[in-house]
Amino acid sequence: MQIVTVIPISRGVSKDLLTYFTKSDVTSGSVVKIPLRKKSIYGLVVETKQAEEMKSQIKSLTYSIKKIEEMQSGSFLSKSFTEAVKKIADYNAASIGATLFSLIPKTILEENSKLSFNPIEPPKDKFFETLLLQSDYEERFATYKSLVREEFAKNHSVFFCVPTIEDLTSAKNILERGIEKYTFVLHSGLSKKEILGTWKNICEEKHPVLIIATGSFLSIPRGDLGAIVLEKESSRSYKTQTRPYLDIRNVVETLAKEMNVRLVLGDILLRTETLWEEKNGKYASLSPLKFRSLTSANCEIIDMKIPQDMKKKEFTILSDKLKSVIRNNIEANEHLFLFCARKGLYPMTVCSDCGTVVSCKNCHMPVVLYGKKDATQSKNLFVCNHCGERFDSKILCSHCGGWRLNPLGIGVERVFEEILQLFPDSKIIIFDKDHIATQKKAEKARDDFYNTPGSIMIGTEMALSFLNQKIENTAVVSLDSYFSIPDYQISEKIFHILLEMRSVSIKEFLIQTRQENTKIFEHATRGNLVDFYREEIVERESMGYPPFNTYIKLTLEGEKTVIRKEMEKIKEYFMPMKLQIFDAFNSQNKNKHMVHGLLYLEKGKWPDKELLEKIRRLPPHFSVRIDPVSLL
Repeated sequence: MQIVTVIPISRGVSKDLLTYFTKSDVTSGSVVKIPLRKKSIYGLVVETKQAEEMKSQIKSLTYSIKKIEEMQSGSFLSKSFTEAVKKIADYNAASIGATLFSLIPKTILEENSKLSFNPIEPPKDKFFETLLLQSDYEERFATYKSLVREEFAKNHSVFFCVPTIEDLTSAKNILERGIEKYTFVLHSGLSKKEILGTWKNICEEKHPVLIIATGSFLSIPRGDLGAIVLEKESSRSYKTQTRPYLDIRNVVETLAKEMNVRLVLGDILLRTETLWEEKNGKYASLSPLKFRSLTSANCEIIDMKIPQDMKKKEFTILSDKLKSVIRNNIEANEHLFLFCARKGLYPMTVCSDCGTVVSCKNCHMPVVLYGKKDATQSKNLFVCNHCGERFDSKILCSHCGGWRLNPLGIGVERVFEEILQLFPDSKIIIFDKDHIATQKKAEKARDDFYNTPGSIMIGTEMALSFLNQKIENTAVVSLDSYFSIPDYQISEKIFHILLEMRSVSIKEFLIQTRQENTKIFEHATRGNLVDFYREEIVERESMGYPPFNTYIKLTLEGEKTVIRKEMEKIKEYFMPMKLQIFDAFNSQNKNKHMVHGLLYLEKGKWPDKELLEKIRRLPPHFSVRIDPVSLL
């Protein structure tokens, strides 16, 4: 007889672990029908044990264990995956159920009965190791191609993980050449039918396969997997935005260990934490790490604090050098990409009389000034990018009633208007979330840009993932606002953006800045990765940031005085650990606030068993994030 631990997978039922027994042979990953209260539901088996092993535990139970009613399907998940999930749940202080549901696509859970598989016997020549690959895009993908061929020669499959759907298409176009028949693509943008069909084909294919997919498809059961590649390892998109707030990088590493396969982490610039681990001997390199990036482009930093016209001394958006590049780009029928950190005309508006920032009436976040988009919009508008509220730009200051509202900063639309005024016949494409709402529109905008000689694209960070070809000219129009973001990883993010732009530039790469300290720009223009890393790791150590500590962020949302009191009680609950309490960086709405509590442990001390249990006993309205993207 077997004692079986099950997680309900039916809608509207809590994802708590339940215990049943059966006389049949059941494996982890199987779907069974179980009695719960007065109805029958489906559950996923996460663990099985022989009853003889658990005699003492069974005797001490205050309730009777019910019998599994019937087998619904064979296993559609591998044992190594379900074992990895338990460890991932512990690391994230989450339940096994919540973790499973976060890592298995909804379509797969709902249609599991159609997806049972015959396990492939794992090859005996597999072993776990983590290898790093830090180099430019072309060099990385040349190495990836060699790796796939090498694994195929060993009869091993490969899982190639990308952070976003945008990254998936370009990876597929390069990696599938010559092995199209054995290359499969999975992502959330596919239809239910396409996901199920591809999943079945992958499981049934006897030849080794290359799976190119986002992190939500790591549960696919291929026992012959020899390597997992994590491309763009530094991407923040690997952090999930819903409970239990998993980091796919941690998921992949845990799964690779459990499956005993090679893990390859690749990027133009790996995370500071990853490079630190390499320096301390935890990771090896797939090929020598490149700490200098090469380019044919002329790289130049333009100090925008120095007025371009010394007589006028006016604030200018475009330097004389950039105007010249725009003119030459149009005349030579080349292509120019301009990076702008913010959407709209002006990211912020301030009252010149009292200094009050114009903010949203609903959520009190700073609003963005947007220009007229079409004939249906007769005037400029203030728009809150947080809650979507819109209102007339012709308003008075809410604090002093002043009318001298001064727009600040440089937004995408302001750059567009400036260029159009100077070069009225120029072909300009705006690439941000306001103008490009879907994947199809994004691909069309990108293709129009590449196929139109003399064109200019003005884009935010969103556009960078879609630039899959070299560009003659690139320039940073505005990036300085990023430096004001209270985020310990912001320097790394800025440097990464600059490196990506530099790597696609052929002729000109310009950086406009009003920053006093331009060291990070100097490192970027020279392609100097090693000095950036050295400075960043010293800064991290002096402040106690990762990789030197592990942070645990607890968040409460609600009425300010109420949640403050509750967090003070929690502070006592976590004694003797020092829980730091502070307000969130941004409020959610008029009547709701967010308060954070921050715990930190020395590197390697998490998960701590005692602390883990205390966190798991917290009420469900607490949000828990391990290694949060932002401390604020």
